[in-house]
Amino acid sequence: MNKRILGILFLAVFGLFCAAASAEEGWLDNLDAAVQQAAAEKKLVLVDFTATWCGWCTKLKEEVFEKDEFTQYAADKFVLVAIDADKNRELVDKYGVSGFPTIVILDGEGKELHKIVGFKTLDAFLGELKTLPAAK
Repeated sequence: MNKRILGILFLAVFGLFCAAASAEEGWLDNLDAAVQQAAAEKKLVLVDFTATWCGWCTKLKEEVFEKDEFTQYAADKFVLVAIDADKNRELVDKYGVSGFPTIVILDGEGKELHKIVGFKTLDAFLGELKTLPAAK
């Protein structure tokens, strides 16, 4: 019996580590949890609809999301969420995503406030985010 409990505990802990490793550092992969967190922290939600096959998505990640200027700006204003479009068709349809990358900004109640479609440079991306009243 004890071996069975230890085995179950091991699998549970292993599963948690795998889930943590699959999400990018600082990014969630659960939109509902992100909206709840944003409401509690009085932040907006930045949802990155991406796909593994999308070259522009990779470019946006490397040239914008991984830059210190973005992470520092976003840290106290946004809860970050990365959604794999191929695995989340329901969310893709709900938010009318038809091109990649697509960034959707939500408030703490899940209401869509803004949408950015396509690649933008770091300066252009931050400039657009800074036009949002709640993100200043």
